[in-house]
Amino acid sequence: MVRILKVLVITALTAVLIAGLTTSVCCDGVDGNGDTPNGDTPNGQVPNEGEPDLVSGYGSVTDCDEYTGQVFQDKDPAPDFRFEDAAGQTFSLSDFQGKSVMLNFWRTTCGYCTMQLPYIQGVYDEWDSGELVILTIDIGEDTDKVKDYLDGLDISLPVLLDMEGRVAAQYRVSGIPVTFFINTEGLIRYVKLGAFQSQEELESVLTQFIAL
Repeated sequence: MVRILKVLVITALTAVLIAGLTTSVCCDGVDGNGDTPNGDTPNGQVPNEGEPDLVSGYGSVTDCDEYTGQVFQDKDPAPDFRFEDAAGQTFSLSDFQGKSVMLNFWRTTCGYCTMQLPYIQGVYDEWDSGELVILTIDIGEDTDKVKDYLDGLDISLPVLLDMEGRVAAQYRVSGIPVTFFINTEGLIRYVKLGAFQSQEELESVLTQFIAL
């Protein structure tokens, strides 16, 4: 069931600013490599006619637009990037305009990142993909490491591998986990620094964000 339709619209979130120009994304830095992602099965959901196919399995970032600003302000355009998923489909972030997008940066060595993955998985399983697109971006790790780790957690979220940290750099990611909420017009409206403590907390933020 679509949980968005079950909750009352509540007051809008105060936009959160991201400070800093650093491209460092975590305490142990980014260790990119040239491994090529392998495939995985799609989640089985069927897209609506005329919409982009849903992202499946493990994908890889192929290109990212440059963001020249120092700090993201409320309603700044989200830097566009391009990627290929496990099924060989190519996407741009801008393909999903018209839907709300939740963009989460993480890596397997970050305990707080992996702690919240089941909460994100719960939203991915239960919320309407026609209204909300969830993209998780692992920074600087290869497919085998990420896949082995997530298989052990029974996580089936689509994962994009930002092996060179290119998207993380353009989003000014200086610490993880961090989650960007991008509205239907492709504008950043809210940024969550740190981990969600429960699926309920995540859903509360999503409900408020989508009401903006």
